Amino acid sequence: MNMNSVDPDEIRSIRESLGMSAQELAESVGVSVKTVVEWEHGTNAVPTGKVKAVRKALNMSTEPTPEFGYAALLRRLGQLAKQRREEIGMGRPSFAREAGLGSDKTVTQFEFGRVLPSGTSQRKIEKALGWRLGVIDDVMRMVDRKASTIEMESLDAEDSLYLAAQGGVSSLALVSNDDLIAELKRRLEKVPAPLQADVKDIYGLAASTNVEHLEDAEGGDDE
Repeated sequence: MNMNSVDPDEIRSIRESLGMSAQELAESVGVSVKTVVEWEHGTNAVPTGKVKAVRKALNMSTEPTPEFGYAALLRRLGQLAKQRREEIGMGRPSFAREAGLGSDKTVTQFEFGRVLPSGTSQRKIEKALGWRLGVIDDVMRMVDRKASTIEMESLDAEDSLYLAAQGGVSSLALVSNDDLIAELKRRLEKVPAPLQADVKDIYGLAASTNVEHLEDAEGGDDE
């Protein structure tokens, strides 16, 4: 985290989440409202001499933050969520609607590492971002992992082996049968052609990849 600057989007989003007007922020920092508006729109950067005052007024950290622990992981996930949302070209309100979250308050609080969404909201956010379902829970359990080493690729991983090796916990119980079967089929399609038949035989999938066939393969009762 760069303690010598403040992201323009961060200033406005946090100010609004605190219920603070631009006038109130301006008075707290000792500048004009026009200056605050310019900061929030990125027209002018916050001068180095004012960064600490802005951070203090917005209840942001004014000291370097730890790289380990729950809070560090939450901040890292928020950073990556914001990065992916911007990559797909969506503002917070439109993303919140697309994810079925209603208000964008949950998205804002999550992106700035302030609040971990509820389990249901996590699944909605993961799906909208294209992350593996359950990955937020998995990452938040890695309290001994250096936060900055969590990369987008690990959130989009083809399977959970990478995160499991880092101390993650499987969250397959959170995934619906339909999503699980679709994911299994997708992964099978990526297996090299010469090996596909062997892999399907191992999992009892030679005939099909539907739920009924899987239940039979697992020893379900035949009439």
